[in-house]
Amino acid sequence: MKNQLTNLLLALALNELIHICSELWAVRDKVKRLATYIAGKPYKEMRLKINTRAKSYAISIGIFVVIVSTSYIIISLLHLSAEVAISSSILLLILSYIVAFIGFDRYHVDIEKVTRPFMSKK
Repeated sequence: MKNQLTNLLLALALNELIHICSELWAVRDKVKRLATYIAGKPYKEMRLKINTRAKSYAISIGIFVVIVSTSYIIISLLHLSAEVAISSSILLLILSYIVAFIGFDRYHVDIEKVTRPFMSKK
């Protein structure tokens, strides 16, 4: 039972890192799209239209289930000790924090470049 829980913890930590990376990519892509629209230039849209909350939630839940279950199965096949799985989970969560910190800092820099011209002059 202990290994099942630690394997699940590691699978969830891996999912968190993947989720953070994909969300950062999406947020920064929206800033690029906005800047391109403001500049009056064409922007190549994604073929997949996620334009409702239902689609967004369905995709998010689906990706979560696929990543966690696939990761869990692979991790289980590795027969990691509980200590290794927990240590790896901690490292992945720390890495997730670092990626989020750096990624959102870059987002704030990018969005500031887009919004600065619209700030009122005082």
